[in-house]
Amino acid sequence: MKTQTTFARFTDMDPANPGAFHWSNVPIAITPEEPHYSGKVVILVDESSMSQAEYTAMAFRSAPKAIVVGSTTAGADGNVSPFPLPGGVHTMISGISVFYPDKTPTQRIGIVANIVVESTIAGVRKARDEVLEEAMRQILGANSSTAEIDKLLNH
Repeated sequence: MKTQTTFARFTDMDPANPGAFHWSNVPIAITPEEPHYSGKVVILVDESSMSQAEYTAMAFRSAPKAIVVGSTTAGADGNVSPFPLPGGVHTMISGISVFYPDKTPTQRIGIVANIVVESTIAGVRKARDEVLEEAMRQILGANSSTAEIDKLLNH
């Protein structure tokens, strides 16, 4: 990436109108600095990826040669404010919503992988990480053999 790249947008709550949200005037962008990495970037996520991990995946995904591998994330990004309820119960509420630059939402939806790969029971039984193996395949090329990937992963 050689130019500033927008990777997220937020909405802000309107304190004068509870329940109303407005688009923030400032999209969130990354400004590249030298030296920068220009190779392939593979971001691994799954359903347990949430909050800061989702936001970071969005930022990494803005790199020109980046892809997301795995399964859809939790859809739980955005800041939270804790507050107590009667009876000693504590909860949290988000005061912003997180979106892609094109205003596609991420909250309650998650970061959707470019290449969907889920761990399987068979993979767990064989102590394999199918998501990591697919990430390696994306870096090495589609024609890379399972034996080559196994060797690199020390299987």
